[in-house]
Amino acid sequence: MKKYLLLTSLAGALVFASCSVPPMALESSFKQQAEELPVEGRKVFKPNGSFTIGNYTVANVKRGWVNMSGFSIFSYNNVKASQQYQFSLQTGQGNNWYVFGASQLQHKSLKDNTGITIEVAPNMEYYASHFTSPESGQWHLLTVDPRHYLERKKFEGELSNGTTTFTIAPVYKFEGKSMPMAEIIGYEFREAETIVGAVQVINNGHVWLKPELTPDSRMVLASAMASLLLYEKLNETVENTANN
Repeated sequence: MKKYLLLTSLAGALVFASCSVPPMALESSFKQQAEELPVEGRKVFKPNGSFTIGNYTVANVKRGWVNMSGFSIFSYNNVKASQQYQFSLQTGQGNNWYVFGASQLQHKSLKDNTGITIEVAPNMEYYASHFTSPESGQWHLLTVDPRHYLERKKFEGELSNGTTTFTIAPVYKFEGKSMPMAEIIGYEFREAETIVGAVQVINNGHVWLKPELTPDSRMVLASAMASLLLYEKLNETVENTANN
């Protein structure tokens, strides 16, 4: 396993070191007919501030501080972290609604005599957001992330208003690359077995939507994808705290 993780890390370093980073891998049938909505103005690191997704504008971004708590006894660490988000999504026609989100992670680890840190609990990272459409009601997004490709089968995600549900699946690979990344680079949204949208959340970001979606479904998915484009993983913050 250690050899595999090393290879994955090296592959990731090579990808990010290159001048041109390919988009994430998409199912070929979806890619052939999907409409790509250009993401412009999004910062690669600390993605705050306004940016656009096609004709949608992400504005009024408010990101709360990362709240940390926990304790350490000898070589055992128990650290919790959480963060809140808020932003608005606007269309060119003047439609506007607010999206609220929050993430949470509890990290329990034990450092052995050789200095290696071992996780002693599932340590899932949770992200949730919600917003209300005047047409289709209140929507809730939830992802449960095991935080590594080797644990990918434990990932859970959905976007639902109680009547319609889109399942969310993680994507770990770039287009044309056989080696997966260790962490998630994007997400697919499916209705039943059909992919209706996808978002790449690293670098400048990419968004794809199925062309025949209704205007309301497009805005619902754009809101969910915008929240994921703003979501910053807590795992690095927590692990750095636990290791210090």
